[in-house]
Formats: sequence, C-alpha cells, structure tokens
Amino acid sequence: MRHTITNSTRSAGSIITSSTRSAGSIITGSTRSAGSIITGAAAGIAAALMLLVCCALPATAAAQETATLHTSFSPDRLGAPTTIGFSFQVSTPEGAAPPPLVGMDLKMPAGMNYVNTTLGLAICNKGRLLEDGAASCPVNSRLGSGKAYVEVPFGKGAGHELPSITAFMGSPRHENMVILFYVDGRTPVYGQYIFEGEVQPQSGVFGSQLSSSIPEVKSVPGGPNVSIVRAEAKIGPEHLLYNRRVHGKLQHFRPRGIAVPEKCPKGGFPFAATFLFQDGSQAQATSVVPCPKPVIHRHTGRSRQGRGQSGSGHGHHNRARKSSRRGRRPHHG
Repeated sequence: MRHTITNSTRSAGSIITSSTRSAGSIITGSTRSAGSIITGAAAGIAAALMLLVCCALPATAAAQETATLHTSFSPDRLGAPTTIGFSFQVSTPEGAAPPPLVGMDLKMPAGMNYVNTTLGLAICNKGRLLEDGAASCPVNSRLGSGKAYVEVPFGKGAGHELPSITAFMGSPRHENMVILFYVDGRTPVYGQYIFEGEVQPQSGVFGSQLSSSIPEVKSVPGGPNVSIVRAEAKIGPEHLLYNRRVHGKLQHFRPRGIAVPEKCPKGGFPFAATFLFQDGSQAQATSVVPCPKPVIHRHTGRSRQGRGQSGSGHGHHNRARKSSRRGRRPHHG
C-alpha cells in the first residue's frame, strides 16, 4: 500500500501548550446533523441554535490534546553549518490515542542561512521514490533521517511501530526548498508513504516555516487511521556522506549544512509548532535552542560566541556569508 501527498499547506518546537477542542469544533463541512435537511432561513436558525447549544456545554465535556516539541542545533555555534534536530510528542489526558495527525507547521528562527549549504545536490524523483523506494533516489539527495511512534486505534495502548523515515530533496516549489519524507512502515501497519514539507519564508522572529501535510495511514483496509504519537528527525550533514568524482576517482565527502544565524537573539533561538488533527482540533508547542556559550581564547582571555571555527574548515566561509534566503535553494550549476 503506497500513498503520497502532493500539496503541503500546513503550520510546527519544549514548552508544553494545550489545544482545547470544544464541542463546537466537531461541526465541520463533512458533519451531517438532522438539521442539515432544513433549507433557506430555517437552516440558518438551526445552525445558530446548534452553536448556542454547543457553547453552553460544560468545559469538562471538551477533549484536549497536549503537544511538546524539542529542537537542537548540532553543532550549536553561531554562523556554523549545523544539523537541525526536532522531535515532538502528542497525547491526551486520558492516555488514549490522539486523533490522527493531518498536518504540521514548524516555524524556525530568523537568520538561518540557506545560501551556502550543499545539502541536496541532487533531486529525488517523487514518483520513482513512491514506486521503487529509497534506493531509487541519488545519495546526494539525502537530507536526513528519523523515526515515528505510531499507535493503532484498537483501544488504549494497542499496537505500536517505529517505521523508518528518510528525508530527500524534492523538486523546488516557487523556488522554495521541498523535503520529501519517505516513511517505510513494516509492522503492525505495512505501507510506504510520502509526505512533503515546503520551507516557506516568514517574517519577524521566525525566518522560515516547514509546512507539511501528512497522509492517511490505515490501520487495516477500511479501518480507522493510525495516530502518530511521537516522531523525531534530523535535517543536516550528521551521518550523511555524499559522492563526487575528483580526477576520475569517486570520493566521499560530508555536505555542508544550513548555517546557524550569526547572532543569537535574547533568550535563544525560537521555534514554534502547530499540529493539525483530523477532527479539526489543533495543538501548539514552542521550543528554544539556547544561545551557544562564549568561547574563551587562552592567549587573549577574550570570549567570543563560537562561529564555526573548528576542524571542519568552514570558518572562513562563515565570515563571508551573504544574508539568508529563507527556505530557498541555491542554484547548483
């Protein structure tokens, strides 16, 4: 069973924030009530009465999802190429599986430098990926990896799985970076799925947003969808090796990641996430990556915020970096 999502227009960070679903939130365009057969003015009156009834229900009747988000830079040095790590968990007070997740938006700090990254030197063809799996994509299109913890809604604490997730560079959309997340599920739910994340520009304290739509994952044919309760992923050069030919010989090299901003805002680098569920409810979470500790130079005694001057050899590039092009891919001739 293979599925893909082609459009991604959704909005995702360690502080816990709750999102309350009121009884009114279950009224959607797909919900039918007995009043739906009333037409004209009567339909408007029926809708108004239904809203009044829903608003009058006690708060204890509302369900609630809780979301947490954790984010990291590795390494965490100002101006240095890095691997971006993020993980999230969603839950309910009752301990039951949350509604299926259908979208996630992850807002990232302003100043992330996408100009000099060498991630995604090749493009993975989505059609071939869906048909032939991860092996069909070029090595130089790999961006990272992750895993997800999934609960099958057959009752509290039913089946679980940890499918592998591989991130590839997809074809850009409107000059924005597109990430293809390939999920390979084996047990208890078998299936291969693709969902897309588009890195879109933002303003203010957030410079970009990874907007993703998540496909339906059926527990059994014709059965309910499974719920994603936890996931983690890393986007960057950590654990990646690319190939290139030098004088006719194949060589391996580690790509350069997206760079940490040159300056750290007061309080650290902010992330924010919104999780969208199948029943129309939402949950939000925020996270902060702390500012890196100053580097003390032994000879001068002066402190500097680390700017990637390590054995990686990228320090001289950091000083000459241009301003960020939020979420946009450089052109590789």
